[in-house]
Amino acid sequence: MEYREFGQTGMRLSAVALGGLLAHYWEGESMHPPPEEKRRIYLRAAELGINLFDMGYGDEVHIPDELKGPGDDRHFSLKVGAPEADALEKMVDGHLSNVRREALDILRVHHYGYMEDEALRERIAELKEAGKVRSLCLIRHFEKDQQIYADRGPEPEADADLVIYNYVCRGQEPGIATAAKAGKGVLIMKALGGQYLSWQHKNSTDWSQATEETLIELSPLGESMRHELDLVYSFSAGPWRDLAQAGEEVAPTGSAVAWVIKNKNVSSALVAVASVEELQAALACL
Repeated sequence: MEYREFGQTGMRLSAVALGGLLAHYWEGESMHPPPEEKRRIYLRAAELGINLFDMGYGDEVHIPDELKGPGDDRHFSLKVGAPEADALEKMVDGHLSNVRREALDILRVHHYGYMEDEALRERIAELKEAGKVRSLCLIRHFEKDQQIYADRGPEPEADADLVIYNYVCRGQEPGIATAAKAGKGVLIMKALGGQYLSWQHKNSTDWSQATEETLIELSPLGESMRHELDLVYSFSAGPWRDLAQAGEEVAPTGSAVAWVIKNKNVSSALVAVASVEELQAALACL
C-alpha cells in the first residue's frame, strides 16, 4: 500500500480508503452486506494496508472492536452534511464514543453549509481548538460547490476537500492542482462512477449514443433520480470500457482506481465495496 501526506495535517493516508460499505453495483440491486461480511471487509482492508475508514453512511456501528481505540496508524472520517451548529458537537461526541477515541481525524461538511452558516464555522473552529476534530474536509458534491472548487480551489480555512473525480469525470483537475500548491488534502469520491448504475452497465453501454434518459432506464432508481440527473450523468456516463485490456470484456475496477490515484495530488480515493471480493478487486491495481 502507498501512503500519502494529507495536506498539512500531519496524517499519512493510504492511497485507497474504505468508503461507506455499499456495493458499487448499487445498493438497490445488491443491498447492504450482512454485518458479518462488513466485519470481514473492515478486517481485510486493514490487513491490506488501508488506514482510512469513512463513516459516510453510518456504518461505524459495524467497525470491529479490533480497529477501535487509540492508534496513530488508523484514521476515521465522519460525514455530517450541513448540520445545525448546536447539534454538531453531540454528533461528533457520539462518533468518538463509538470508536473509543478522543479526537475525530476528519470531519466532512458540505461546502455550501460551511460557507453559509457562520455559527457552524465557529463551532467547527471551537471543536478543533478543543482537540475533538483534527481536520476539516469540505464536501464538493453539488454542482455549484464543484464549480467553485474548479475555479479557485480550496477554502483557506479548510484542511481538505472531498471531490468527484474519475476516469470519465475530470473537471476537478484544476482545483486538485490548486489544492496541492496550497498544501491542502484531497479526498476522492465516485472513483468508480457512483452507485447509480452497475459496473457492468457502465462498461457495456455505448455512451456515444446514450442519453440521460438511457441512464434512467438502466438505473435501479429510475425516475426517482431525475431531479439530480445532470449531476449523476456527469460522473457515471462515459467510456469506462476504455480501461479494459486486450481480451477483457469489462474493465476491472482496479484499473479505474489506479487511474485516479495516478494523480499524485490525490491524498486518498474512497472506494465503497460490499464484499471482500469487491475490495480485493478494487485494490488489484496495487
